[in-house]
Amino acid sequence: MLLKLATISVILIVGGFFLHPYLAKLPSNAGVIFNAVADDVSDFKDSTIHRVSGTIDQTVDTVENKIETITPSVDDLNPIKQIRDKIISPIKQQTYYGQVYEKDEEQQKCKISVPQMAKTVDGKKELTHTVDLENCKFQKQQPVQVTNTINSVNTESISVESLPQSKIFETLQLKTLKHDDNTVSIQYEDTSGKTTKVTVTLRNSEKQLFSGEFFSSKFDTNVNDISTSPHIIEMVVEHQDYGTVSSSVYNPEGNQDITIYGVFAQPTS
Repeated sequence: MLLKLATISVILIVGGFFLHPYLAKLPSNAGVIFNAVADDVSDFKDSTIHRVSGTIDQTVDTVENKIETITPSVDDLNPIKQIRDKIISPIKQQTYYGQVYEKDEEQQKCKISVPQMAKTVDGKKELTHTVDLENCKFQKQQPVQVTNTINSVNTESISVESLPQSKIFETLQLKTLKHDDNTVSIQYEDTSGKTTKVTVTLRNSEKQLFSGEFFSSKFDTNVNDISTSPHIIEMVVEHQDYGTVSSSVYNPEGNQDITIYGVFAQPTS
C-alpha cells in the first residue's frame, strides 16, 4: 500500500514538473474565463428553470379553463328542472277563426263557433265546435281569433282575442237572411270585383242540404226548405289578391236573428 502511494506521488511530482512551463504560458484572465463559463452555465440553468416553471403554470391555467368550460352547471344537471321545462313548454299551438253566435249580456258569457275545431264525438262529427267563454268582452256576431295550445302532458288551454285588423278582409261580405217561408237567402259581395270563384255548402248535422259554385264577385241565392235544426253555411272564395279565403255562418237552434254575417279568414294549415 505504501509502495502504491509513493508511486502516485512520484508521478504527480514528475507530471507537474513537465507541465509547469505550459501552465505558465496560459493568459492571466484564464480564471476569469472559467468563472464566466461557470456563470453562464448557472444563468442558463436558472433561465431554464424559470421557462419550465412558466410553461407549467400556463399549462395548469389552460387545463383549469378547459375544465371550467366543459363542466356543466348545476341547472344543466338538475333533472327536475329539465322535466319541468318539458312539462310547461307547449308542444302544439294552433290558431283558428270563429264567431260569437250567442251572448248572455247579464252574465257576460258567450258561445263561439269555430268550425275548423269540429271534433268527432261518439262516431259523429260536430257541425261546428263551440267554445264557452266566461267574462266575454265580445259582441254577438263579432269575429274572433281562437288559439288552442296543447302541452307535453296533453293539457289543453284556449285563449280568445279580437281578430287582428290584418286578418280582416274588408272588401268581402257574406250575409244570410231567414224568411218566414223557411228559406234562407245567401248573399255574397266583393267590392273589389276580384273574386274568381265561390263554392258554397249548407248542411245540418244529418246531411248536406245545398252545394253550389259561383263565378262572380256578387250573387244572391235562395235555399228552400231549410230545417229549423242547427245548420252551418260554409264558403270558399278564390280571390286574385287574397288567395284562398274561407267563411262560415253558424245558425244555432232557437236563434231568432234574421240577419247573420259571416266570418272570413284564410284557412289554417
